[in-house]
Amino acid sequence: MPTSAQDVYLIHGWGANRHVFDDLADRLPPHFTVHALDLPGHGGAAFGDTFDLAGIADSFATEIKRPAHILGWSLGGLIALHLAARHPDKTASLCLTAGFAKLGAADDYPEGLCQPALRKMVAAFQQNYAKYIKQFLQLQLLHTQNAGEMLDKVLPNIARHGAPLTLEAALDAVEQADARSLLPDISAPTLLIFGAKDAITPPRMGEYLNRHLPNSTLHLIDHAAHAPFLSHAQQFAALWTEFINLNSPL
Repeated sequence: MPTSAQDVYLIHGWGANRHVFDDLADRLPPHFTVHALDLPGHGGAAFGDTFDLAGIADSFATEIKRPAHILGWSLGGLIALHLAARHPDKTASLCLTAGFAKLGAADDYPEGLCQPALRKMVAAFQQNYAKYIKQFLQLQLLHTQNAGEMLDKVLPNIARHGAPLTLEAALDAVEQADARSLLPDISAPTLLIFGAKDAITPPRMGEYLNRHLPNSTLHLIDHAAHAPFLSHAQQFAALWTEFINLNSPL
C-alpha cells in the first residue's frame, strides 16, 4: 500500500459545517493531509449572492493543487460530483456518503423523495441551532454505543458557529439540483457509502449512483442512518482509507 502523502478534502452537508468531520479526520492515517472545507454561509464562511453548486465546486477546485481524494456528505456530495465532472484533473477519487444526484422524485427518477422533509428544519435551526443540531445528530447515532462521547467531541465546535446564513438558499439549490447528466462522464474511482437506515437519502439513491457512475462501488452499513462516518466511525474510516490507498499513485 502507498504511504506517500495524500491530500483529502472533506465537504460537509446542509445545515452543518466542517467540524462535523473532526472525529473522522482524527481516524485517518498520518500520511493523509486533511482539508475540511466550509460551504458558503456555513461555519463562518463568506457568502455571495447565490448558492451556486457549480460555482462552489470551481472555487474549491482552486484550492486543490494536485489530484486529491474528495469526500462529500449529502449536499457535499453534490458539490463533489460537480467538482469531479468539471475538474477531473483535480480528482484522484470520490467518496460520496449519503449522497444523491437528485433529491426529489420524478417520473423518470422514482429513487427520489416524494416529500423531502428538510424544509421543516429551517425554522428550528434558526430558532435554536445548538438544540436542534444536537437532536439531529442524536437521531443519526441511535445505534452507536459511544454516541455521547461522539457528540461531546464534535457538537461544541459545530454549534458554536450558530445557524448557517444560507440555510434557505442552500436548500433551494438542493431542491433544484439535478446532477444525473454528469454521472456517465465521471471516471474517477468512486466509493459510495450509505446507511441502510437512512431515511433522508435512502440506499436506493446510492444504488442509482452505482448504476450510473462508471467506476463506482456501493457499500451499505447496517444500522447506519444519514451520517455513517459518525455512527460507524471506525468502519467508515477503514473503508475509505483502504479505498484511497488502492487508488493512490505510488
